Amino acid sequence: MFDLLAFTFTFAISALLCAIAILQPSLLMRQDHMISDLTARQAQHTRPTPRVGGVAIVVAVFTGGLLFADRFELDLVLALLSGAVVFLVGLREDIMRNVSPRMRLLAAFISASLAIMLSGAQLPGLGIEAVDVVFQWAIVAIAITLLWSAGTCHALNLIDGLNGLASLYCVCAAGAICIIAEYTEDTDIQIVSGLLIAAVLGFFVFNWPLGRIFMGDAGAYGIGHILAWLGLILIARNPEISGFAILLVLFWPVCETLFSMIRRRLNKCATDQPDRLHFHHLVVRALPLIFNRGKRRIYDNSLATIVILPFLVSPILIGLLFWDHAVQAAIGLVFFIALFIVTYVVSMNYFVSLRFRKGNSAASQSHGRRGWDAA
Repeated sequence: MFDLLAFTFTFAISALLCAIAILQPSLLMRQDHMISDLTARQAQHTRPTPRVGGVAIVVAVFTGGLLFADRFELDLVLALLSGAVVFLVGLREDIMRNVSPRMRLLAAFISASLAIMLSGAQLPGLGIEAVDVVFQWAIVAIAITLLWSAGTCHALNLIDGLNGLASLYCVCAAGAICIIAEYTEDTDIQIVSGLLIAAVLGFFVFNWPLGRIFMGDAGAYGIGHILAWLGLILIARNPEISGFAILLVLFWPVCETLFSMIRRRLNKCATDQPDRLHFHHLVVRALPLIFNRGKRRIYDNSLATIVILPFLVSPILIGLLFWDHAVQAAIGLVFFIALFIVTYVVSMNYFVSLRFRKGNSAASQSHGRRGWDAA
């Protein structure tokens, strides 16, 4: 009963803080900054919107965690508190808009470094002996742990572009980690995962479908750090857990980020500059073509999240299924990477050709009308 009340309290704190941010956005946000967001290249919203929902989530998780303080192991507490650096740097960017992508990336690495030093945890391997040989060198294990942590922070920020997409992913990922932690009897990881789910749901009710508030950099980085280290601590404590399975849980945002970096490099574009060619952007822009509409409608943003949801959930389910079977989890990871790339490339080619055909058809009809009028 106490746990249920604590999680309900966490949900209520998150929802209340989100409601305050929506009703009084000037408490943290400047109106001109929210208006300028509308013209951002990656923007999908059409009205000024505060992007501090992630602050509500992190504050709610911290507040709810105080109720369970005597049930947490020190390594987990120190690893999670290390995320304060990247969280605060992200919050400054949300409010002041003067922190460069490189500084935010540096903050993510600083938080990851602090987590390694304070908790003493690092990635011991992925569960396959032939792969885990490289983890015998401490410098390799530390480097991969740093990339795991910092990469997850930035990856979550990348998918905070559609109403409900990042929050639904967080709920699913935290749910999977919670179930795996139940198998291994890591009670404190279960508690944090449950608190995160409750807090994210408090944000979700305002974020989807109407998009009244966004997660923002602080929330994405802070929650990304939490998810990364819940997975890392689980693996460090329990050698039977496959690192590949946890990578499947983290698959969607991480794969989207890595693929975007490679795509930009191939197109000779800066890897740290936003664009509108992410998978979720393609889905939003594809909906008018699929439904044969002339332009995008306001609900397409939220509808796209529902379309993407099966792709987002499937790797998490496979990771959950093979949490202690490294080979199967590795095969699943390779499969989903290939599926992501093929789906993206095929979708790009299909919708480009569809636009081309519709453009030619419109031009032909226009030419026919002019010819008829001339006759």
